[in-house]
Amino acid sequence: MTAQVNDVPSGRRTRRTRSTTVAVLVALCALAAGCSSEAEDLGVVWDTPVDREAEQQGNGAWLSGDTLVRSRFDTVRGYDARTGKRSWEYVPPGRSAVCHATADTDSSVVVLTRDGEGAPASAKSELCTTAVAIDGKNSRELWQLSLSAGEFGLHGLDPSPLSAGGGIAVLLTKDELHAVEVRSGKPRWKAAVPQGCVPRRAAVAQRQVAALLACGGTERYEGDKIPGDAELHTAAFAPASGALLWSAPLGGRSTVPWNARADFVSADPVVVAASSSGDSESGAYFSFGGNGRPNPPIDFSGPYGEINLAGRLTVAVDDRRLYALPLHRVRNSRVDPRRLTAFDLATGDPVWGGTVDDDRLDGDTGYHIIPQDGKITVLTSRDETSFSGDRSTSFSLRVLDGATGEQQEVRSFPEDDDPVDTFFVYEGRLIGARYESYGSRSKPFTAYERR
Repeated sequence: MTAQVNDVPSGRRTRRTRSTTVAVLVALCALAAGCSSEAEDLGVVWDTPVDREAEQQGNGAWLSGDTLVRSRFDTVRGYDARTGKRSWEYVPPGRSAVCHATADTDSSVVVLTRDGEGAPASAKSELCTTAVAIDGKNSRELWQLSLSAGEFGLHGLDPSPLSAGGGIAVLLTKDELHAVEVRSGKPRWKAAVPQGCVPRRAAVAQRQVAALLACGGTERYEGDKIPGDAELHTAAFAPASGALLWSAPLGGRSTVPWNARADFVSADPVVVAASSSGDSESGAYFSFGGNGRPNPPIDFSGPYGEINLAGRLTVAVDDRRLYALPLHRVRNSRVDPRRLTAFDLATGDPVWGGTVDDDRLDGDTGYHIIPQDGKITVLTSRDETSFSGDRSTSFSLRVLDGATGEQQEVRSFPEDDDPVDTFFVYEGRLIGARYESYGSRSKPFTAYERR
């Protein structure tokens, strides 16, 4: 498993914007005698204790070997995947806090950024400038590096200066991309960035390191390192050497300014969600083939509905397709429905779904999509009102054929169970992880099995 591209949340269940790829589909049908379209309940095997409320920063969850890892602003904890019992805890020293966390699960390493040790909140120059790697088996600190202060990220993006996977961690330091060995911290390479470009974001996959670059431009103002008329490019680098594999403008003929809201959906294949400018609602998903050849963009708005700013990253990608949940404006309707839709990356056209009448989720609202092995799993919710007027929300998990969109299996979560953000598979069980609900108390992990 490689590191997640998007592993920082943006809100509660109705405001999800992160999607990750985890191995879940094989275990779903293994839990059942066969795939079925009739809903069956999942039973709880074990729960971890409830966490107190968290802040927005530093949140994430991973499965690494036999250990489940939960990161939050004030601590990183490991849990035994067999029992759910806590096995270790890492607490940032002094008054520092975790700003961002990612993981190379194959190497059992969590890489995070945190404030300078003991830095008070007023010391802005020390915020989020320390990169730390901890062992995912025992929380031992493996290495520590200093990063540039206040130079990370693009306008509207989470200011994350690091990504990890495939045995390396890629760091943004002084406007350069550096790779280090993820377990030792030893320097591996410095990226061969195209002339006139400045790296602003990176995402690591097994076969390549993808990066967003600010390139070109002549309108330079005093104190600015990047010309005001620079534009966004994307590039891919060899993970072993940092050699440039290819680079290309993000928007093709229609340029995307360097400070537009943009983020990776996938590092392999490279897929970027980008506003046309600033935080504009208009924009598109830009994807590229293995040699950097651009595919036709998939606009945020079209005959297939609207993908608004809040739902822009509630999408998922496999080798050939992008799966999204466009909103359809329905006149005189109390609720504008979202319809699961598959787009062909090579053409930009919908393959299935795409109309308000084509409901693949039986009236549920999808909030997380997980593609794996030709199938997709969708986590869904449904609001219900009883005869007495009481309102409740139920949650379920649906498996569909990625090629046809046909539903193959439905699993319902136990009533009153906390909704989960994603799933991991361990010894035939499904383990639900909760890390996006930073504004409320929740159980970090729950193990489920079919009754």
